[in-house]
Amino acid sequence: MLPRDKLLHLALGVLAILCAYVALWINSLFGLGACMAYTTTAVGVLYEWQQHYRGEGEPDLFDALATAAPGFVVWALLELL
Repeated sequence: MLPRDKLLHLALGVLAILCAYVALWINSLFGLGACMAYTTTAVGVLYEWQQHYRGEGEPDLFDALATAAPGFVVWALLELL
């Protein structure tokens, strides 16, 4: 049996592959800006979830929003240009 830490890393790797697949799908449908917004949102939410799950730090919705914000800024800039 693999140690718990290795299983969590394995699960995160699988989740990263799924996120990449969804990001590519969004890119093909809606463009690069939406892909950036999706990716930064997923990273922010997943990071806060892992903080809660592992009992590290202080999970906060506004931290997730701060992580997601640059993706939405890039999306807006790409739409304007």
